[in-house]
Amino acid sequence: MRTTLLTLSLLVVVAGCDDGGSGSLDGSDGGGGGDDGGNGDGGAGADGNTGPITGSAGCGTASSIATGAWVQRSINVNGTRDLWVWLPANYDPARAYPVIYELHGCSTGPNRETNNVPVERQVGSDAIAVRGKAASNCWDTATTGPDVPYFDAMLQDVEGAFCVDTSRRFLTGYSSGSFMSHRLGCIRGANLRGIATIAGGQSGTSCTGNVAALLIHDLNDTTVNISASVQARDNHLTRNACTAPPSSTPNNHPPCEDYAGCAAGKGVTWCQTTGMNHSRQDVLAAPIFWAFIQSNL
Repeated sequence: MRTTLLTLSLLVVVAGCDDGGSGSLDGSDGGGGGDDGGNGDGGAGADGNTGPITGSAGCGTASSIATGAWVQRSINVNGTRDLWVWLPANYDPARAYPVIYELHGCSTGPNRETNNVPVERQVGSDAIAVRGKAASNCWDTATTGPDVPYFDAMLQDVEGAFCVDTSRRFLTGYSSGSFMSHRLGCIRGANLRGIATIAGGQSGTSCTGNVAALLIHDLNDTTVNISASVQARDNHLTRNACTAPPSSTPNNHPPCEDYAGCAAGKGVTWCQTTGMNHSRQDVLAAPIFWAFIQSNL
């Protein structure tokens, strides 16, 4: 039954794209529709993960692009593809920054890359943010498709041009971007520290590494059934050697709960909302995403 629900959820995500207005599939370009108020200070409670900083090839290279704004770049990967970089205030090319790759929800509009939880507004001077853009309206999670090679090329481009801590890469995703984040957390898990998602999940198979994970999903989501994120959560709990049977406790960001016994640096946090349907819940999600990332630096 769970597999059937997940399959149906995936089909809805791919088929139901809409790029505008409060009735859009992914709450495109706005506040995500009906945000339930902030829960946005401090850590999200995931296990911390300290370790050495690993600077990328771009460290030491001065940048002339604007800070605190999205700046477009183009790369060649089976044709020209675009991405957008947000450098933090007072960007220092001698400092290796954590990097957050944002993966958007489905949209038929030309600016679908904007359909993201705006976590970049939370980072201040402490992280680089990058927005990708799927080849089509939604992300293609197949390793043989256009978007996995694009993600790999995006990392290479950004980390060659800017000073990134390659041991502190994070993904955030909404809806289709959540499915893509969970897939990359599986097949590129050895190269990622954590993922934070809302309204989508995918467990994946033949994973190459484990990641810390935070998942937000609304019980009343009629676009992507909550079972998709439940299955992804349970997969992370198993892969991250969390306590079995699962045991969770509320953290200081209601409605989020942290699971017990997970491997160091591989914490799993679950946030189940109600009455928000398939909205991005930006007011809730953006600060909680950033708090989760901070707790895993």
